[in-house]
Amino acid sequence: MTIGPARWYEIAKSAYPWEQEALDWLRAHLPDREPWHVWTNFEFIDDDGRVNEVDALVLSPAGLFLVEIKSRPGRLDGDTHTWTWQTDGRALTVDNPLRLTDRKSKRLASLLRRQAAVVKAKIRLPFIEPVVFLSSTDLSCQLQGLPRAGAFQRGRPTHDKDDDIVAALRSGLRQHDGPPPDAAQVRAILRGLEQAGIRQSKKHRQVGDYKLDKLLSEGDGWQDWTGQHVALPGDVRRVRIYTLGATASPAARAALQRQAEREYALLKGIDHPGVLRPALFSQTELGPALLYD
Repeated sequence: MTIGPARWYEIAKSAYPWEQEALDWLRAHLPDREPWHVWTNFEFIDDDGRVNEVDALVLSPAGLFLVEIKSRPGRLDGDTHTWTWQTDGRALTVDNPLRLTDRKSKRLASLLRRQAAVVKAKIRLPFIEPVVFLSSTDLSCQLQGLPRAGAFQRGRPTHDKDDDIVAALRSGLRQHDGPPPDAAQVRAILRGLEQAGIRQSKKHRQVGDYKLDKLLSEGDGWQDWTGQHVALPGDVRRVRIYTLGATASPAARAALQRQAEREYALLKGIDHPGVLRPALFSQTELGPALLYD
């Protein structure tokens, strides 16, 4: 049942063995027929200039799915806001990843709707559903009810009563009673993704001497990342990038530049334990950036 190369678009191999293994498993259990298509390990820049990394985007008879892979083993509890993993005696609490995945889904849908291929075809773009794939085979998932919504394990994809990730991709999370995407919709989506500029994920995008690793948080006009020094393994910084959409006016870009410069100038001279001050100002392809201790 393995989906073939004509329908599986590996934009890049994952840098993480556990994530690549999860993608390989998924590929082995998806059918090699229309309308199935899958794009893996790519990023897109949304209308506000933010970087959005995607583990997998799946087109199936039930529509489009943006899949976020989480491969941590152990015991998982949580609610609609936060999840807590207990792994090897240590607890890790994080924001419910479905929330960020949902935001990415909406941003990608907005970007796709504006592409010429989609506009000219006059098609109805399927709703992009966010899905979290809990891929570890050594996970005891205790999530129940709403906290479990949108999160799936491997299950038994060849079993008639399977209700995990493959079944979710096949039938959808909502009541799906419409026809599967037809040939015109599939062509428009394929072309639209090309026009939207999806590209290999630059998980090691660099700001100065620091490689960006993990997205920490984001807001209107900014994203915070962890940055690892390329030569000093223990030197980790918080990198704030001021983002602005590609269609922004020169005046808006100049205002953003002044905002970043003002923050740097105001905070760099403050020496107080309650104030985090920037250590470096840098320019990037996404916008001006400040590096914090």
